[in-house]
Amino acid sequence: MSEIRELLYELVSVQSDTGTKLEVAMGEKIFDIIRRNEYFAKHPELCGMESGGDFLGRSVVWALKKGSTNRTVILSGHYDAVEIDSYGELKPYALKPDELKERLKEVVRSDNAALAATEDDNWLFGRGAADMKAGIAINLHTLFTTENAEASVLFAAVCDEENLSAGCRTMMPLLSELRRRFGLDYRLCVVTEPQLSSPDEPNKFSVYCGGTGKMLPMIMAKGKLAHCAQNIEGLNAAYMLAEAVRNIELNPELMSDDLGISTQSPSFQIMKDMKTTYDVSMPEYAVGCANILFLGEGRQREIMAKLRDICLDSFKNVMTRYNATFEICKDKGLVTESLRLKAEPVVMSFSELCGKVKEVKGEGYVEFIKEKEAELAEKINSGELNMQQAAAAHIRTMIEASLIDYPAFVIGMAPPYYPANSNEHLDCDISVFEDAVREVVTGRYGYELDMMPYLPGMADISYMSCMNPVAEKTLMEQLSVPRSLYDIPFDDIAALNIPCYNLGPHSGNVHQMLERVWLPDVEKVVPETIAKIIERA
Repeated sequence: MSEIRELLYELVSVQSDTGTKLEVAMGEKIFDIIRRNEYFAKHPELCGMESGGDFLGRSVVWALKKGSTNRTVILSGHYDAVEIDSYGELKPYALKPDELKERLKEVVRSDNAALAATEDDNWLFGRGAADMKAGIAINLHTLFTTENAEASVLFAAVCDEENLSAGCRTMMPLLSELRRRFGLDYRLCVVTEPQLSSPDEPNKFSVYCGGTGKMLPMIMAKGKLAHCAQNIEGLNAAYMLAEAVRNIELNPELMSDDLGISTQSPSFQIMKDMKTTYDVSMPEYAVGCANILFLGEGRQREIMAKLRDICLDSFKNVMTRYNATFEICKDKGLVTESLRLKAEPVVMSFSELCGKVKEVKGEGYVEFIKEKEAELAEKINSGELNMQQAAAAHIRTMIEASLIDYPAFVIGMAPPYYPANSNEHLDCDISVFEDAVREVVTGRYGYELDMMPYLPGMADISYMSCMNPVAEKTLMEQLSVPRSLYDIPFDDIAALNIPCYNLGPHSGNVHQMLERVWLPDVEKVVPETIAKIIERA
């Protein structure tokens, strides 16, 4: 068995469910593997763990193999994995690749590709095998075996990529500190995340050169409370929200294009009223959270402006229907004109809402925010609320504190937020690295190389560069949880602006019971490609 495969088996054997303390043990396992290496046993000052105050105590694990120059290639990846419950009766084997593969042969029926893979020695199954402990194994092997190189190699493994990317957000300030401490010159970061391979194109090898942006705009509707039997005397927040959702869901005007790549249209992940018990009152509050992907500089700000316009139009539509129905009710003698709701369409951003609360609270505003922040932190840390629920709760708290007594839409943002970036927008020439990749991937192994400007999904690569930190920080003013609970170090990111490749092995069915990784890529193609990159750095 190869050294890389031995490392992979060792890593897969440790469960590391994202967002849990199991990640702590995984980080410690990786650090133990590093410290038992002869080089780092002799140079303990060149490795470490940095938690950044993480509420679960999870760490970024780093190690530096010094070359003869300060030119440095970063090898990064995440050590968390999704849960193993999806394995059902095979759960006891989820972390045992060989036993799992034998068991899968007995249960796989409908997935022909997976069935064939169970009979192929080149596929290795197991939770996290592809996403992405194979990448961590490759990076560790490269760190340990790189000898007498001009370039230095900096290994950095992070937690939480599958959840809120807390690890990568901690890693960026750490990279700034390590650059200062050791005088490093970062030339490229290689994230060995598995490529999103298609069984229909087995000869294509995809390398991603940037990250797709993702935002979660949170729209809260405040209506006017009324008994359902006299609903025309109030305004249903659920109806207000439904009209906004109708105008946002699948809206092509909110799609993005850049460098020949397009995103999908928006889709709501959350849509609900905020009543906690049943009574015969209409919902006064309702909240929706839309998943919107974006590409290119400034598109996220255009989207937020467009959402404001859509909510304004939606409010007008609601009032048009309300007034038409009110006229009918008045003709039927159900209401008198004095009961008509005279609501002007009001749409405000979360930061504007905060301004209204400041006016109400005056000098007590800072203490009020500290108190609410502490309450949210306790509920998040205890697992009572996730970040999206906390964002919704905070918007409602701020609406109530503002003393607004009229219907309105408030538009904020829930975590996580992923910026959009691409190497093609950076002011640097990294063609030497593309040549190195092509020499191995195509020249040595015969793959068709596809250098993509953006990774289609969400990943830590989005935090490797930032062209406009001021604009990004301005956008974060709409973040509907306190900055102490979720923040992005845009200044550190922009100061580094590290070009990055997502360059990993072929995989199948990640996050599913049939998750698997292609061993020839793990043991040969990817490590040899990275070795060539280090040689050219």
